[in-house]
Amino acid sequence: MIYDVILSREDDKYIARAKEWPEVTVSENSRDAAIARLKSQLLDYLTNQIEVVQVEIPLSTQTGNPWLDKFGWFKDDPTFDDLQAEIAAYRQDIDRQMEPDGDIA
Repeated sequence: MIYDVILSREDDKYIARAKEWPEVTVSENSRDAAIARLKSQLLDYLTNQIEVVQVEIPLSTQTGNPWLDKFGWFKDDPTFDDLQAEIAAYRQDIDRQMEPDGDIA
């Protein structure tokens, strides 16, 4: 498995931290030594000190797209095209009114 390591330098020491496990941190004199020691400590931490488990959380509400259950409601509505034309005409009228040389009532 590949883990991201955050390296920083403070007072001639290299500090290495495991990004996903910030409690695993080491300080060494060289960059390579800090990485090697962090790898060793991270392996020990993940295999001997903690247990990583996956759990399922049953949610009481749907978290999907709330519009999907409305999809297709108007497919058989004979007035739907008329409604769309009215909406388009209204938007064009509003756009004309917003133009600098348009007639604003």
